[in-house]
This record gives sequence, C-alpha cells and structure tokens, in this order.
Amino acid sequence: MKKGKIRRRDFLKITGFGAASLGTGLTASRLLGLTDRGEMIESPNEYGPFVVEKINGKSLPYRYDTQTLQRMSEKNNVFSRNLWEPVRIEAMDQTEDITWKNLIEGKGENPDQTRLDYAFMAASWHMYDVHSYSSYDWNTHRGMVREMGLDTLEPWNPADINMTWLDASRAVKHAARFYGASLAGIAKLNPLWLYSDHHSPIQTQRDRALPVHYGGERFERTKDSWYIPASMNRVIALAFEEDFYAIANSPGRLASAATGNGYSRMAFTAATLAEFIRGLGYRALPAGNGVGLSIPMAIDAGLGQLGRMGLLITPKYGPRVRLAKVITDMPLMPDKPIDFGVTEFCKSCMLCAKDCPSGSISEGPQTWKGRSISNNPGTLKWYVLPETCYDYNGFSCSNCKRVCPFTKPNNSWLHRLLRKIIQGRITPANKLMVTLDQAGGYGRHVPDRDFWKRTGDKTITGRESM
Repeated sequence: MKKGKIRRRDFLKITGFGAASLGTGLTASRLLGLTDRGEMIESPNEYGPFVVEKINGKSLPYRYDTQTLQRMSEKNNVFSRNLWEPVRIEAMDQTEDITWKNLIEGKGENPDQTRLDYAFMAASWHMYDVHSYSSYDWNTHRGMVREMGLDTLEPWNPADINMTWLDASRAVKHAARFYGASLAGIAKLNPLWLYSDHHSPIQTQRDRALPVHYGGERFERTKDSWYIPASMNRVIALAFEEDFYAIANSPGRLASAATGNGYSRMAFTAATLAEFIRGLGYRALPAGNGVGLSIPMAIDAGLGQLGRMGLLITPKYGPRVRLAKVITDMPLMPDKPIDFGVTEFCKSCMLCAKDCPSGSISEGPQTWKGRSISNNPGTLKWYVLPETCYDYNGFSCSNCKRVCPFTKPNNSWLHRLLRKIIQGRITPANKLMVTLDQAGGYGRHVPDRDFWKRTGDKTITGRESM
C-alpha cells in the first residue's frame, strides 16, 4: 500500500464510525481521504447518505473477461424475443389473460388490480408508447434547432465564453437534470456495451436484425445496417427515480405505473438532451433500452453499482431507477466509477432473491456464465432469468426493488446505521441489519388503498424531501 493511502474497509474506523456518525450528515461535497484506487467523497446532493469511493485510472467496480465478452445481440434480449420466439409469444398471450381476468372477470375490483390502478398504470406509459420512436431519433428533423440553423454552425467551443471542457461537461449534466433526469453521468463509451445488431422485425421475418457497425466516420441508418462512427465515443447516462410508494405496492399495478412513468420521462429527457447537444454542433444519439446496454454504461459513468437482482443500485435511490443514455461525439470529461459496498452487501443480504416470486434471482455466488440466451456471458456477476421475471404478474412486479435495503429513504436511525454498516464493509453485521430491517416493517407490500389515501406531496415531483 502506498504511503498516505488507506484500505476501503478501514475508512470508517479512521473517520469515526460510531454514534456521532448516525446524524443527518453534512450537505456540502467534500474529499474525505485517499484509497488505493481513488478518493473517498461525501456529496449528499450526488450520493445521498453514502460516502462513496471514486475510482481513478483504469480500475472498475466490476470484472469482465475480454476473451469471452462480446457485443450482445439485441434480437436475443427478452423484449425482442417476445416478438419472434414461439415460446415467448405464447407467454405474452398468457399475460393478456391476466389483464382480462382482473378487468373483465374481476370487474376491476380485485385488490391492487382495480380499474383505478390499471388506468393509472396505462396513463403513465402514454408518452413512451406514443412518442418513443420519434423521441429516440438520430438527427434533428424539425423544431427550433433546425429552424434557427443551430445544427449548421461549427461545433461550439466552450473557450469562446471562457469555459473549460470540465465546465461544459457540468453544463451538459446540469441540462440533463433540468430536462428531467434524476441523475446524470458521463463515461467514455465502451464499444462492448453496444448491441451487435438492431432487432428490426417485419411481417415475414419477425427475428430480422440489422448489423450495427461501430467505427469509421459513417453516421447513418439504412434499410440494411446501422453505422455509428468511432468519433461518438462518449455516453451520457441518465437515471430516473421511480416513486417510492408506488414501488412499495409491488407486485400490484401501481409498481408498473412507476415503471411507465420512468419510461415516459426517459423518452422526453433523452430526446431533449440530444437536441441540446445538436444545437451545439455535435452528433447525439438518444436511446432508452435500445442501441446498447444501459446498466454497464451507467456504472462506467459513476451512477452506481450492479446488484444481485441484476439492476443498477444507486447511492441516492437504490435500484428505484430507470435508465436512458445519449451517445455523442462532444468531447466531454468522463466521470469516475464509484464503489459504495454494494457487491459485498449483496453477497450476504439475499432479500431480493428470497422475495422474488418467480425465482428469477440467483441465491448462489457470482458467475461468469449466463443462465439464458438473454444473458450476455463474460462478466462476473449474478445472472437473472429474464423470461420468468418478465412473465410474472404481467411484468408488473418490483418486489426486488421494494425489499432492497438500498431503496429505503434515509429517514430513521436504522437505515442510517445500515448504510454505515454497508460503507464500512462490516460483513458480520450485514445479516443482523437485514433482520432488523425486516423486523422494522420495511420492504413490506403497501396496498393500493393506502397509496390512494396519500395527497401526492411525497411523490417524486411533489416532495421537498423524503
């Protein structure tokens, strides 16, 4: 170990883990110390109640095998397979039966499946359903950027107004938050996270896929291929918080409303941010689930770590986020990946796996191999079965998010203590804290009738604080 640096596990011992650290904490961002891999940062605005380790250099908070890992085929993800694979198409028919049973046979009166819940859920998806295709366009075709000729000017140079590229990068993230993102980070694009193809079904060939070429100078979609130039080597990762109380209704329909709300906000924000970048004279490609794998891009951009449930876990919102991204050639300054103890905690917690009604989440150790054609092998992680996850309750389950200790608001001594245990890598205490978490009633299912008694002042847009 280099002089002047400390091991991550020893950090809280040095900074004073104890009763004094269980208060509400500071609000200013500050450097607390150095580690072997980077520096310890406290920044409540960025990371909520967690102290995080920002990782320098080429280190990452995950491992992947360059000999095994390949770009994944979009045709093989579970969303695409639902359109062309006979077994998956049959499963989708059964999903429709769930809606029929609740709305028609059940007359919209079943708990957590009422007509009020279904209408709330359907409306939350509306902007995504209607506008997602046009929102994720590759170029400016209409609107003020085109009308004003902004996209015809030379690329903007921040030095023109006495800004640096670091200032410009902060401005782009500020814009992302202004347009609706809960979190925003920048990473150098790893081409391995791009899909190798784009699933583009036609009536006579439902499994049709177009190759996606990354490299060269061409930026174009044709009827036969997609082309993304090597100059588009930055990705802005965007996270959108899902409503805490709606997720608590899982596996009821209100949890799906939280999901749909996230997807609709994704489409608006990614499209608007991309148009902002085009107005500055740079290329921008907005995407939701498409184009590439959002989770590893978000990890590279410093938004969080991968959890046992196969989702991104953020310090501020836990796994209660949806992800979008904008790929660009604007030479933005990358953020650093972070580590705040997720992997170590997930090894012993197990709550998401035990509360998964479809058994989709592994209770075993991390592995290098996937469990399904919809898994992409070559990364050391917990692989989830996406088929059984998708099929349960008509894709309206978020039990793993509901029970995860990271998802809770920082509103009790128990959860402040739990976060300190996680931060300090105090492994023997993990199981005890999980037990206390459950004994305190956290992670329980909240009936829809309790949700509808609320005034909305604690929603993601209505609250001042949790």
